Amino acid sequence: MTKARGRFDDLPPITDFESCQRVRPLLLHRCGDVVGVWRFCPNKTCQRARSCRRGDGQCFIAFMQAAPDTQRRRLRYALDNRLAGLDSDEACRLADARVEDEIARDAAEQDALCAPTPQSDVTVTPC
Repeated sequence: MTKARGRFDDLPPITDFESCQRVRPLLLHRCGDVVGVWRFCPNKTCQRARSCRRGDGQCFIAFMQAAPDTQRRRLRYALDNRLAGLDSDEACRLADARVEDEIARDAAEQDALCAPTPQSDVTVTPC
């Protein structure tokens, strides 16, 4: 039985700064294909190929910069969960729950900051 190959198995190993710089565009290109940035690309060639046709990884970088913060956090947490050994469904479910918890916590903190404070012995007369 042959071992299933991943999308990144054929990339050269990263051993130092120079090798990292050589692999970076390939890695960004593959990440862009995994996320499917070609779906949002105005270049019809990318859409037809179902893959980014640029070789510098800028499509993935632009996509991530344009993505809402909640989506970037969700992707980050899902990747962290996958690295921890969870399957993809469970990793995404936990990432969604974590982002929702953070949103709820941020809203509660915002409400606490904006809540009126009780006034002491000050009476306000209506105009």
